[in-house]
Amino acid sequence: MKTLMLHIPGRAPIPLEGEVQSWTLGRSSQNDVVIPDTSLSRHHARISLKDGIPYLEDLGSLNGTSVNGGRITVPHPLREDDDIQLGQVSISLGSTSQGPRVHIGNETDASLSRGSLVLPLDRLRAGPVRREAPETLRLREVIREIQALSLELLEDSPPEQLLSHLLDRLWNLLKPWRAAVMIQDKKAGLHTVASRGPEGNQPILLSRSLVDAALQRKESVLFNELADNQALATASIVSIGITSAMVTPLEHQGVVKGLLYLDSRPPRQPFDEEDLRLASTLAHLATAKLEQARMREEAMARKKMDQELDLARHIQQGLLPGFPPEIPGYQVHGNNLPSRQVSGDLFGWWPREDGRWLFCLADVSGKGLGPGLLMASLQATLEAWTERDLSTADLAFQLSRVLARHTDGRRFITAFLALLDPQSGAITYTNAGHNPALMIRPDGSFVELGAQGLPLALLPGQPYGEASLQMQSGDLLTVYTDGITEATDPSGEEFGSEALTSVLVAGRQEPLMALDAALLGELDCFTQGTTYLDDRTLLMLRRS
Repeated sequence: MKTLMLHIPGRAPIPLEGEVQSWTLGRSSQNDVVIPDTSLSRHHARISLKDGIPYLEDLGSLNGTSVNGGRITVPHPLREDDDIQLGQVSISLGSTSQGPRVHIGNETDASLSRGSLVLPLDRLRAGPVRREAPETLRLREVIREIQALSLELLEDSPPEQLLSHLLDRLWNLLKPWRAAVMIQDKKAGLHTVASRGPEGNQPILLSRSLVDAALQRKESVLFNELADNQALATASIVSIGITSAMVTPLEHQGVVKGLLYLDSRPPRQPFDEEDLRLASTLAHLATAKLEQARMREEAMARKKMDQELDLARHIQQGLLPGFPPEIPGYQVHGNNLPSRQVSGDLFGWWPREDGRWLFCLADVSGKGLGPGLLMASLQATLEAWTERDLSTADLAFQLSRVLARHTDGRRFITAFLALLDPQSGAITYTNAGHNPALMIRPDGSFVELGAQGLPLALLPGQPYGEASLQMQSGDLLTVYTDGITEATDPSGEEFGSEALTSVLVAGRQEPLMALDAALLGELDCFTQGTTYLDDRTLLMLRRS
């Protein structure tokens, strides 16, 4: 029984063979065939062989499984020309009987002089030097096949199918004895996508010199008089009577994707320069389509990632507090401006049953989705522990232990935790490795509130200290992340804590939203359009 090959876009064909006659497909690493696409379920589908016939079964996937455009709900028999869709991924089945296997020899010292024609890409595209007019029938055939291939280039077909059709076109036009098309893959290396040859023939043995000419030197090479070229005339080639062979790179804009190989033997006449040019031209057209498909897939992947990050951003924004609370005798303001879609900063305020308020501003090390998820975990923990009667030092200690279980040892969180008693104005706080907060007095003097311990999750089990102070009328407490102080101008100079303090002191009597806007304006003037590399988060509390 012939071996079935599973074809997945962008990957080497996967043989479905072995004692087990059933293979599962999906995102999970527990599957026999792992396809890491978000449109697939963890366990999406199963292919089973029964009496030599492959059946496809959907495993209750979210986005479904389709065959030839119809969604299946029961095991469905498959043919090799069926269009199979798992979620948004197109796959197909093939067999190893489509053509001979291709092997590459080890020799590297072949001479390309005797009986050979070498056409670099620039000369190849300059046009041939015609010695005689082509036959009318041959010209019509060429035009017809190029038109057919051009129409296929407009379709959204898998790369393997396109290259297989390319081989079919050249098979009809040039009538070689054998042919093969191979592509390069970062994981699978150089592998055969399609091949053609007489039924039951031996594997194709390619000369290393031919392969290097196409892949390394980007040359199209035609060899005639193979029997006189010792480096290419292997025993297998001589024994089967091959007299002519050519190879051309699958190249687009200087990037080689693979190679095309054809050979011939009597009674067909040896290939000539026009044959080489025709093969190279069609190979170049197909490669341009492959590159276009790759760019489209990358663009779709980026678009999908952007959509997922936007969704994560909306969810995260929903976790941040909305309008500031109304605390008699106090003004509260917070703001978060992420440098990417998802922020690693957090600010918030939570009332306690004893009348006190818990304030927190935190910053996860790193940027992107990972810190954003860890920050969401911190926010959920703070929300759940609001009613616990914990001091800021005990709260920091417990948070550090909990968060350490959700990190790999390379993430930590700097945080400023403060408890406010609105009646007395007393504040107790713990600075866990964060930037010094600023307590600005009405007369313009200020106090820096330094750290009482290491960042959260850095060394879980380490105790934290706490400090206290009294807020008087007109006092302004400002907590910020280093995305503000470390913002840089075009020369790389940082905004710095002194500039931040100057802006806050100058606007200490302004409404908090106006003061925030003034600070952001100063930052924009300073950076002069330089990209902000970190999130900018601010939390301000003023006693009226």
